[in-house]
Amino acid sequence: MKKNDPVILAYFTAFAVTIYVLENIIPKPLPFFKLGLANVVVLLLLWNRKSLAALIIILSKTILGGLITGMLLSPMTIISLGASIAAYLMMFGAIKTRLGFSVLGISIIGATIHNLTQLAIVNWLLVHSDEVWKLLPLMLLLGLVTGLITGYLAHLLSKQKIFENYLMN
Repeated sequence: MKKNDPVILAYFTAFAVTIYVLENIIPKPLPFFKLGLANVVVLLLLWNRKSLAALIIILSKTILGGLITGMLLSPMTIISLGASIAAYLMMFGAIKTRLGFSVLGISIIGATIHNLTQLAIVNWLLVHSDEVWKLLPLMLLLGLVTGLITGYLAHLLSKQKIFENYLMN
């Protein structure tokens, strides 16, 4: 780890937590729907081979965001954390396979896996009924749309000087 890495990691964490908290106070069209814009930071880090930093951001944004919003001990935080870790693992694996996925492709994989894992956790933890799987088509569509948005934003931000110095080292 380089001398300034902890400071930069703290900056990325603060950025991701701020987005996470702001996104939680924005009215949602569906109770479970969020764009997941804080995941732009995770995607940027993963895409640039900073996988440990990306994992730290996932844990930090979920735990600190849950603490700030008063939802830390809620099922929502458990669902979010589990789905975020599953998405991280799939995105990490997709990047490691070197199949040539673009940042948009990796983002779509992450968003889709996140949504599928949310359904699985809700089914296992809360609903205990296969009725939850009726949401599968909607969740796949939302994963595609949010993955495209997040991936595009990560692509745009990767070109900004503020991120470039850290990401290229």
